[in-house]
Amino acid sequence: MSCPHLRIIVTGSGTDEVTILEAIASGAKGYVDAAASPADFVKAIRIVSQGSVWASRRVLSMFVERAASSPGSIFFAGRVIFTDREKEVLEMLVRGRSNKEIGATLGIEVRTVKAHVAKLLRKIGVQNRVELSIHAVTHSLVSFPKQN
Repeated sequence: MSCPHLRIIVTGSGTDEVTILEAIASGAKGYVDAAASPADFVKAIRIVSQGSVWASRRVLSMFVERAASSPGSIFFAGRVIFTDREKEVLEMLVRGRSNKEIGATLGIEVRTVKAHVAKLLRKIGVQNRVELSIHAVTHSLVSFPKQN
């Protein structure tokens, strides 16, 4: 039975990546490690209760690495077209880079990075960076270099 209206956050200790990814793929709206701080739990609950998805950078990184093994990538979803700069920002965001790191790498101000991220969120129709990253990976919106 599918219950998309439920907003479930999975928590665990030392849970392996496959279990976490299966939980999220099965409909969990987030994962918080049992060792996380109370502030992280509150943040996760707040974000999930607002209808968004929550995962730590570590969990998101695992998800991205697994999805990166799928070949093929494009930079549009339906009729949504991205500028070259938006593509660069999205790729770095999916790799877990902070606004400051993205700005330093691209030679732009942090506020400019924030503006690009906000525009990407609107174009895709998601609420936060985690949802944007998951959407980008699951819809092959980013390309990943081959690893040796």
